Amino acid sequence: MTMPRLDFDFHAQPSRPGLLPVALGLAGAAAMAWVWMNLQAARATEAGLAMQITALEQTSSHPAAKPVSHADAAAQATRARVAAQLKYSWQPAFDALATARSRKIALVSLDAIQARSQLKLVAEARQLSDAIAYIDALQQQPGIHRVELLQHEVQDDDAQKPLRVGILVELNP
Repeated sequence: MTMPRLDFDFHAQPSRPGLLPVALGLAGAAAMAWVWMNLQAARATEAGLAMQITALEQTSSHPAAKPVSHADAAAQATRARVAAQLKYSWQPAFDALATARSRKIALVSLDAIQARSQLKLVAEARQLSDAIAYIDALQQQPGIHRVELLQHEVQDDDAQKPLRVGILVELNP
């Protein structure tokens, strides 16, 4: 008695991919081509804008000598004021705030007034002594001319009743 022969074929013949995988592959390739074209267009636009900025910077640094009318003088004064505002550096103020940082003070808001080189801070503390210590720490920072406590009030609507303080920081010019 012989046993029938069993033929196990674990390596099935590869079948052709179906219509859905082919369609998905083509859609993916088309999407990649579209993204690549948009990337190249964005890079070309960026290069063109960089060239325009360079050209504008060169023309503004070498103005032609013309007779200046009153309107032109006012426009130039405005441009000079805006350029000075754009060049103004707030970094010393940010450094002073970072150095004077305290775990007992929560900075709620910061309002910068560039025309007067001032910062208006709103902060919360648990006690007035913590706020005064923060003001003293700010006053000791380089780049700070004067620090003033504008107002303080207890926030009764909050369960922990924090003390909200308004602080005016005058920066060195």
